[in-house]
Amino acid sequence: MSLRQLRAFAEVAECASFAAAARRLYITQSALSESIRLLEEAVGLRLLDRTTRSVALTAAGAVFLQEVQQALATLAQGMRRMGDLASLQGGEVRVVAAPSVLAALVMPCLPDLRARYPGLQVVLHEDGGEAVLRAVREGQADFGVGGWHASAMNLEAQPLLRDRMGWLARPDHALLSQSELGMADLAGQALVGYTTDTAIHALLSAQPGLPESVLAPALRVSNTVLLQQAIALGLGGAVVPALIARHPLLQNLGFRPLAAPRIERQVMVFQRPRRSLSPAAQVFKAAIVQQAQALWGQPGIEAVER
Repeated sequence: MSLRQLRAFAEVAECASFAAAARRLYITQSALSESIRLLEEAVGLRLLDRTTRSVALTAAGAVFLQEVQQALATLAQGMRRMGDLASLQGGEVRVVAAPSVLAALVMPCLPDLRARYPGLQVVLHEDGGEAVLRAVREGQADFGVGGWHASAMNLEAQPLLRDRMGWLARPDHALLSQSELGMADLAGQALVGYTTDTAIHALLSAQPGLPESVLAPALRVSNTVLLQQAIALGLGGAVVPALIARHPLLQNLGFRPLAAPRIERQVMVFQRPRRSLSPAAQVFKAAIVQQAQALWGQPGIEAVER
């Protein structure tokens, strides 16, 4: 049984004529008759009663026609949806990313994408560290964006940028006026740190010789909102990657990249290996890559070698 045979049967039933159906299908009557014969042979029942003057559905043919029409309609709808996806007039893109990445790289891409492709649906999920990689690996997201982690070895990874750790504080903080700032200068300073389950804490903890005030701050927070409030209240400064300093909530604060030791992370796009992205996901990913390149050269943000 073939799609051609089903369409032939539907046309004959609608036209009640082999000649008219053949003209609509742009085939010969003999070819049409052969298609109907093969279809009836496949279903094991006679579907059409033929006379020299008319063609009519048998009882079995009337039942089968309903199923065929529904199947053809479903197929046509599917083809329309595929056309929408190919032309980016529809479809959904799911992205998981670290909070700083969402704010600095992903969200700025949305106004232009929305204007160009209003039918595109986007789902953003905030997560960090290994959770980003797990979401990609398990198919919960089309792709993820975050810092490199050893568990990403089995994923495809495209580097976007490198961002250095720096000192984030109120603009009037004395350390921000120094010509060069290093970790040693933070000894004894009041610091606000991230909680121990975050990738930033893991990155700092892996560095030897950091001041105790950096490794064991008096206050730890789990998100950017709390970080901004703590710094604004004068509870201390923070050691954060340059992308975090570009968060809209933090743009009224001062940031200075740390010179020594030079601690940086590599931000990358992750996707499952040997899996093609949808056209919509490809466009979104390309926009994120362009946004990352636009940030190269900003304080603490550098290009990556590919």
